Amino acid sequence: MEHARGAGCGSYIWGQSVHNVWIERLWVDVSHYISQHWHDLFTALELHYSLDIKNINHVSLLHHLFLGTINDAVSFWVRSWNQHRISQWDGPNCSLEDMFRFDMLVRGMRGDSVDHFAMSDEELEVFGVDWEGLQDESLLRALCRNYAHEEGASTWHGRHGPPPNLNEVQIDPPSGILTADQIQTLDNILQHIPRSSEQANVVNFWVTALAHVRTLYPHEF
Repeated sequence: MEHARGAGCGSYIWGQSVHNVWIERLWVDVSHYISQHWHDLFTALELHYSLDIKNINHVSLLHHLFLGTINDAVSFWVRSWNQHRISQWDGPNCSLEDMFRFDMLVRGMRGDSVDHFAMSDEELEVFGVDWEGLQDESLLRALCRNYAHEEGASTWHGRHGPPPNLNEVQIDPPSGILTADQIQTLDNILQHIPRSSEQANVVNFWVTALAHVRTLYPHEF
């Protein structure tokens, strides 16, 4: 833990948020590989290719054009994440998929009682700790920043079932003015352009679609 203390918040992390390192690593990686990439792409569309984020029709068009591609990227990332190997303090390195399958072989299908697999207090204290992540200063800084509000110690002692409060973000898709037939026509026009996250394809996709819908609704787009 000396390395973590060198980051300026090691004692805080161990006392309150050590069990949150895994989820923080997850969010850091998602931001780095997916959300930041698309943020930069959409910023470029806004700065150079007439995207107006205050226009609900532009936002609706953006959803239609790119939401599927973003979901595909997220699904690919999830598969990669589940297959990457992680270190364990009490066993060999293995992937999350391997852990899941091995756990099912040993403990049975999910939903079965696990009361007879009781853990000691010492085992509960280190259950779920990302030991490798505790050596990553950038990850520790993000953890300190994002969990500064957390109260009490982070431990599994005496816990049963899900936490009392779950975070939830509800996002309603924007409603556009294009009809189903107009959307189908637009998709036909765009079918020759590759759907990918490469900037050239994203720009071409957006510019072509925007030019077409402006011929239909010049005052709305």
